[in-house]
Amino acid sequence: MSNSYSCMFEAALEDFLTDERMRAIEAGAPGAGLWLEVESLGYADALVPEDLGGAGLSLAQAAPLLCAAGKAGLNHPLGETMVARALLASAGWKNDGACMALAPAVAAQRGEAVACAQVPGALLATHVLVDAGEHWLLMPVASARITPGIYRPYVSASLTWDSDGLASFQFVKGEGHCARSLCNAIHAAAMAGAMERMLGLCVQYANDRRQFGRAIGQFQAVQQDLAVLAQQVGMSVLAARMGCATVGLHPDPLLAASAKLNASDAALRVATLAHAVHGAIGITEEHVLGVFTARLHELRATVDTDHTCAARLGHALLHGGQQFLDFVRDALAPAPVEEA
Repeated sequence: MSNSYSCMFEAALEDFLTDERMRAIEAGAPGAGLWLEVESLGYADALVPEDLGGAGLSLAQAAPLLCAAGKAGLNHPLGETMVARALLASAGWKNDGACMALAPAVAAQRGEAVACAQVPGALLATHVLVDAGEHWLLMPVASARITPGIYRPYVSASLTWDSDGLASFQFVKGEGHCARSLCNAIHAAAMAGAMERMLGLCVQYANDRRQFGRAIGQFQAVQQDLAVLAQQVGMSVLAARMGCATVGLHPDPLLAASAKLNASDAALRVATLAHAVHGAIGITEEHVLGVFTARLHELRATVDTDHTCAARLGHALLHGGQQFLDFVRDALAPAPVEEA
């Protein structure tokens, strides 16, 4: 999934986001410097309307950027920042260039504690834009009680605030606005990008690693693994594109759930096969493959899991009064969107 500006973005990331730098941030090194470099590229405002100082792209047009960030291994929640800035700009918030995460509240009542579970990239962000039912709450990370993330303890976290009164800014949600659907679409694209990178790592290793006098990529068993990897990655990229297929900012909930379900299912197979191709070297701290594997497992368990997405799709099918093929053709067929 790429276009002219996503290719430029990917090339720019390659210049300053080395594997060593990415691993260092995952291990607890400061990430502020990297975010300043990403921010200077201007892509974080891609979804902000043009009349408010942004590029005015739709989520469908920005999807290749999300995929490129995942493929490059960007530690920060770029997709979430892009969405949060677009929502905040429309509500009158002045952009300060900060990195932001996005999450639904686990449970939130007016005047009570606000909690968000397993927020990717929360510890690299200054704020989390929280879906608290009827309102969006911009909650400062510095005011939260923090529980380190399971898969990325120096980057992600579960957060709890004593009251929604700690919000730096809040505004009423629009009709159909939902952090879960937004996160499902964003995470599906990020996972697709990460799996593209893992496929590239596997192909390179299979060509470089020699055994019994020839590259292991010449062995039929390894070729079979690479073929399945390529099929899973291609399917995930297509599903992510469908999940982001909207003329505006907010994806269709069923398409977003379908994209996340597809990416989560593929992630298990891709992670397993990628480590099989690499053998023992793939689990070492020195190899970057483990970073991408952790990302995939984190995003699979974040917001809507594969089971939740499957249940949502199943409920829509059983209560929609349609036959299965009609449901697929109608409810899961994205409307045509303009390409950027």
